[in-house]
Amino acid sequence: MGCALTATADRTSSPYVSLSLWHETADDDWTPRAPLPGSTDVDVAIVGAGFTGLWTAYHLARTDPTLRIAVLEREVAGFGASGRNGGWCSALFPASAERVARPAGRDAAIGLLRALQESVRTVGEVVNAEGIDAHYHRGGMVMLARNEVQLRRLRAEVDEGRRWGQTSDDLMQLDAAAARERCAATNVLGGTYTPHCAAIHPARLVRGLARAVERRGVRIHEQTAVHEISPGRVRTAAGVVRADVVVRATEGYTRSLARERRRMAPVYSLMVATEPL
Repeated sequence: MGCALTATADRTSSPYVSLSLWHETADDDWTPRAPLPGSTDVDVAIVGAGFTGLWTAYHLARTDPTLRIAVLEREVAGFGASGRNGGWCSALFPASAERVARPAGRDAAIGLLRALQESVRTVGEVVNAEGIDAHYHRGGMVMLARNEVQLRRLRAEVDEGRRWGQTSDDLMQLDAAAARERCAATNVLGGTYTPHCAAIHPARLVRGLARAVERRGVRIHEQTAVHEISPGRVRTAAGVVRADVVVRATEGYTRSLARERRRMAPVYSLMVATEPL
């Protein structure tokens, strides 16, 4: 589930180009947008121009074009994890459905799972509608078992999925032959397949999404560090943004905000790029 990557941007044009292979192959010069010029009033202030912030801005602007929306970003859109990740668009639960259901209930857990599955399709629809060349390919995901422990684990995942409303159209159990037919690996004992997964170029997606929200009237202020968020106020070095609603979309960078240092521990992963397989 990979995509061919070709470097097109001049490495010397911006320090952001060399952050990752995704940034280098995004077909973008990564020139920062203008910072916040001073204090202002908006309906919605969004802190962070990654996927969380930009998707929020996109759907708000599409739902109500009259909203005054400002996105504040310390670096550039796609600087962080949104621009450099594994390139997966998946419906994988961050925890078991049972754990999600403990505080919220069974219906809420099932609803969240369905929403995650729907989001994979929605990303593809938005990419097509907005003309974003993000190499989106919804080919699904195959998980292989190459020993008995892995095979039991995959079978348990399928059984759990059935208990939470997942049919074979959502998660299919594969015998050894069917698994090898989908992925030519060795020593395969079985596997699973789900269609709710796509491959995508994350940096191209986040940069294209930023342009899409701007076309809908959203203001993106890059090179604008936010020092503190409080109800209805976002404090930056350039001034204060007053808003009816403030959305904190800082994710792993939340600990850089005042009074948030001990609330979150950022985690990162690594990936290796090869020639197209």
